Amino acid sequence: MELLNKQLLHLLEKDVALSKAFFKGNFGLEKENLRVDRNGHLALTPHPAIFGPKEDNCNIKTDFSESQVEMITPVCGSVNEVYDALHNLNNIVNNEIGEELLWPSSNPAILPPEKDIPIAVYKTKDSEHRVYREHLAKEYGKKIQLLSGIHYNFSFAEDFLKQLYEKSAPEDTTYHTFKNQLYMQVASYFMKKRWLLVYLTGASPVFENDFTAISNARPLNQNSSYLPTGMSLRNSAHGYKNSEPLNVKYDTFENYIQSIANYIEAGTIDSMREYYNPIRLKNAHTDQTLESLAEKGVEYLEIRSIDLNPFELNGISKKTLHLIHLMFLTALLTNQDDITWETAAASIEANEDLIARNGLSQPDLQLHPEGKIAFQEAAQQELDKMQQIIETLAPDQQHLLEVISEHRAMVDDPQQTIAAKSISAAQKDGFIASNLALAADYQEKSYGLAYQLKGAENMELSTQIIWKDALKRGIKTEVLDATDNFLAFSVGDHIEYVKQASKTAKDNYVSVLVMENKVVTKKILAKHGMNVPFGENFTDIETAQSAYPLFTGKAIVVKPKSTNYGWGISIFKDAFTEKDFQEALKIAFSYDEAVIIEEFIEGDEYRFLVIDDKVEAVLKRIPANVTGDGKHTVQELVDQKNADPLRGTDHLKPLEKILTGPEETLMLSMQQYSWESIPETGKTIYLRENSNISTGGDSIDFTDQMPDFYKEIAIQCTQIVDAHICGVDIIIPSIHDEAHKHGIIELNFNPAMHMHCFPYEGERKKIGDKILDYLFPEKRGF
Repeated sequence: MELLNKQLLHLLEKDVALSKAFFKGNFGLEKENLRVDRNGHLALTPHPAIFGPKEDNCNIKTDFSESQVEMITPVCGSVNEVYDALHNLNNIVNNEIGEELLWPSSNPAILPPEKDIPIAVYKTKDSEHRVYREHLAKEYGKKIQLLSGIHYNFSFAEDFLKQLYEKSAPEDTTYHTFKNQLYMQVASYFMKKRWLLVYLTGASPVFENDFTAISNARPLNQNSSYLPTGMSLRNSAHGYKNSEPLNVKYDTFENYIQSIANYIEAGTIDSMREYYNPIRLKNAHTDQTLESLAEKGVEYLEIRSIDLNPFELNGISKKTLHLIHLMFLTALLTNQDDITWETAAASIEANEDLIARNGLSQPDLQLHPEGKIAFQEAAQQELDKMQQIIETLAPDQQHLLEVISEHRAMVDDPQQTIAAKSISAAQKDGFIASNLALAADYQEKSYGLAYQLKGAENMELSTQIIWKDALKRGIKTEVLDATDNFLAFSVGDHIEYVKQASKTAKDNYVSVLVMENKVVTKKILAKHGMNVPFGENFTDIETAQSAYPLFTGKAIVVKPKSTNYGWGISIFKDAFTEKDFQEALKIAFSYDEAVIIEEFIEGDEYRFLVIDDKVEAVLKRIPANVTGDGKHTVQELVDQKNADPLRGTDHLKPLEKILTGPEETLMLSMQQYSWESIPETGKTIYLRENSNISTGGDSIDFTDQMPDFYKEIAIQCTQIVDAHICGVDIIIPSIHDEAHKHGIIELNFNPAMHMHCFPYEGERKKIGDKILDYLFPEKRGF
């Protein structure tokens, strides 16, 4: 048994800063899924054009096949962060593949003849990516390339490595050499213990008969078979392996490099990329050549043996990610045995294949050519080491102990493993049907969460949307200030700074000031012949209150001069009392130092979103309302409507909750209702006169129904004030009658885009894409 290094463990235990840094790291995930149709056949359609050329998108590419999506997270600082990053990419892809589905199993779905499996297409036919894939197809065949899985990239935090080097490395050892050897030690551990990872993550024991034939497989039905005690076809000798076994040495960095070089020189493999082992030593340099690795050294490790977990939307659970992180930590703290790599190589390979094909029976493992150990004993030993590390060093012990406990349960009972559950599901519903049901469920969940960017939930929804669309296109994103919703997007050397999704360098500062001041906006628009409501501006409440006789008997709007989102607005369509008038003024002055009282124009309110002189969306906005059922009070009806999962607060969800503040109370009283009133069945009670979505209103997409006449008016308004991303609010009595008087109510320099992307009713508009098209014309159309 390989024991923990007591000297290193003691060093970490007594050095709190070093111990804290020990649990940090850099994490990255790559996930492959086949695209399939609703019947489980491999989709033969092109990679979705919205993702752009594979060479140019760092987040969403293809693996071997045009039908095999590959999602690549950015480098993240924690397991939670990288899990969220993969979740976001998975949701994005699910929402962009139309009627197709992401196949959740590592083993392929129903495949066409070998010749019809499409190799990934690139900008040019002689692209190195295309040439390499054609080589793989010729060398290994196309079908085997469609085995899909997850790659887990990890490196220790650089500050931890430097501290450890200073405190433990021999004096004559350079940092470069120290780091290479440290990662070699970790990689060697994973090679020896990869049987455990296969047991805990193996999820591919069921397969289609047309994919492969295995002697000890049993028929599941007419078209599928399964390994009765198997766990992972993908990691078995029948899975994705080199044409012949490669005995690459993991004892020293120099031997690792030399052994791969020997195989390349002999023509056994084409390059280091063709070395298909469960773990690779890598660096961040783009050429990924053996020469680069030898010169630059190891910067991170890539675990390649993780099957897709079909029971997880992400393809892997967060607890599994934590477990693999614990394995990295255990690898560093485990004493290496004295058995030479040549002696151990055969048993290491045998153990992996043994568990891959027979792991559910928990067979004895081969320690080396002369000895064996019971599976339970060997597995529990490794979990014991992880638990010892947690109990000795971990700051968050309870959570990590739960991770160990969950995986111990799999060791104690093989039926708790993913592989056993996969067999059970396939036996119950069939391999194809069970995975199609999971895929459809995951896509539906992704659709329901399309507005959300995991990990950025505290940012405005519009910011989440444009960030998500940038991820979709492979546009790099940096968060400059999360609380201020300030992002930096970049494509090569082209950088655009964006605040709150719509404030950009394209803005004219004076234009923003004009739109911020409603009085100035109206005056400028009126000078250019645009229809704006007549009104008066007041800077103190006493003067405004004394103006009551000027407005009595008229339909008016009382609103703050400079606020956004419909805050502080009161509308009187009919007769109102002086008390009502004064209350409206109090509300408006609570939001601003100046208030506007203007004529009310009868009609429906529409928001026109104009981007670069084009109307990209039109929304009809209906004031906050509830409909009576003859049983519940107004308050109860509001609570029911607010329970909709798409309603939230502070623009974090597509629709805002209906408020129950003074504006709503005033509106109720004017209709002779209170919060305790029970409206009759079918009676619509309006809680706001203004129809802003931000105050609980309902949104209905009207882009296609709106005549060009009014769209041109909206564009003219933005041109007058030189605005390039602008929301234009227009009251229109009837969109089918141009003769009726319309009124331009407001120009908005920070228009919320989420209400167009996720309306209460109607088509979801891709406004984030439109803004990115405007900011990055070189990416237009992707």
